[in-house]
Amino acid sequence: MKRSLAAILLLAPVLALTGCPAVYPELGTRTRPMTPGQPVDPGPPAELRWMKFVSGRVPDRTRDGRPWGANGKASPYAKLLISGKELFRTSVQSGTLEPTWPDAPRGNFKLGPTDRLRLELWDSDPLNDKPIGTRDVGQPGEQQLMDKQIRVMFDDGGEVVLAFEPAHPVQGLGLWYELRTESCFLTRLLEGSPAERASLKAGDEVVKIGTRDVKTMSPDEVKSAFNAVPLDGLSLTVKHAAGAIGDVTLKEGPIYPTFSQFGPVD
Repeated sequence: MKRSLAAILLLAPVLALTGCPAVYPELGTRTRPMTPGQPVDPGPPAELRWMKFVSGRVPDRTRDGRPWGANGKASPYAKLLISGKELFRTSVQSGTLEPTWPDAPRGNFKLGPTDRLRLELWDSDPLNDKPIGTRDVGQPGEQQLMDKQIRVMFDDGGEVVLAFEPAHPVQGLGLWYELRTESCFLTRLLEGSPAERASLKAGDEVVKIGTRDVKTMSPDEVKSAFNAVPLDGLSLTVKHAAGAIGDVTLKEGPIYPTFSQFGPVD
C-alpha cells in the first residue's frame, strides 16, 4: 500500500502536466519603417491621426502668483482627452518651464468625425497635482490640419503643442502566428494590413508556404519564409476556420497600426 501511494504521488505531477493543454509561443512577422520618399499605397486612413505632445511652456508663476517650487521650476505633464475620456498623457518632466517630453506617447490614434479634443497642462506635486491650463479644442480646424499641429494658449499663460499629422505607416505583412506540432495558425492581424486586406483571419491555418507543406518544414524554415518575403510576394495556401481552402499571395506594404494594437510609431 505504501509503495502504491508513493507511486501515485510521483505520478501526480506528470499527470497534471500532461493534462494541461499545450501553450505555443506567438511569433510576429517583421515590420520596419517606410523608406523616405517611397510611394505609399494605400494612403493613411482619414479616421487615424499620428499624435504626440512635442512641447509646452509653463508661466513663470502659479495662478495665485507664487513661484514654482524652491528652484522656480515646475514639473509639468500634459494630457489629451477625446470626448471627455483621457486618451494618453506624457510622463512628468521635472525642473523645467519649457518641457519637451522626449519619451511622450506617440503613434496612430483613432479620431471619429464627432470626437472633440481637450488639451491639459498639469504640474506634478507630491500632495496634489495642480492644473496649469486647460483648453477645449473641439474638432481641429483647416489651419490646424494644414499646420499638422495644434497649439493652444492658456488663459493664465503658458501653452502646449500637440503634433497632429496624418497616420504614419510602417511596412510589413502585419500578422502573428503560432507554430504548433506540424502546423501553423494565424493568431492576430493588424488592422488594414496586407494580411487583413487579403481576407486572412485569426484562426486560419497555413497549410502551404510556396510549394511546401508546412508539416514538412522546420520552425526555422517557417519563420525565415515569413521574414524574407520576395518582391513578388509570399504564396500561401490557407485553410479557413469554416473549412474552405484558398490560395493568397502576400506582399509587404504600408500598415497604419493603431497605438492600442502596436504601440509607438515614429
